Amino acid sequence: MSTTVSRIDMADLAERAIHAVLAGTVADLATLVHTGAVNREASAEPPATRGAGPTAFHATGEWLRAAFSELAWTTEREVVEGELVVTYGTLSGRHTGDFVVWTPDGSVERAFAPTGRTFTIRQVHFQRIADGLVLEHWAVRDDQGMAVQLGWIPPTPGFLLRCHRATKRARRAARV
Repeated sequence: MSTTVSRIDMADLAERAIHAVLAGTVADLATLVHTGAVNREASAEPPATRGAGPTAFHATGEWLRAAFSELAWTTEREVVEGELVVTYGTLSGRHTGDFVVWTPDGSVERAFAPTGRTFTIRQVHFQRIADGLVLEHWAVRDDQGMAVQLGWIPPTPGFLLRCHRATKRARRAARV
């Protein structure tokens, strides 16, 4: 941990980084995220998220915003230990666009058609901070809880058909 960055500053930086991914710009993220920063959760995200730095972190936000409106993060607890900030809280939103899941090799695995439903799930974000910037991110999310709240599981036959169509749309768009 840099001696010039306090524990309070680190917790604030981690909080601002989460909010910037959800609603910020590349310029916002450039003040918070190191150019070499990596998101360890990007393996199921679009190829643009798999790089490093503010642009890749912004691509994660664009991917989320394409599927979910009304995204909001509420922190319930933060713990700072050395260079690590652990942020526990809830993410909420409304499923208004296709949610596309990607394979590790960068192709579309499947897409979940929008249901219009809302969700509120618990998440834990881990961010390694160095010299006042996020250098690394990973998370633990309640994906099953989100899937149940959004009506993805148990799926109805109609929803499965809509998801099949959404997956075909996403695969066509990925080829362009």
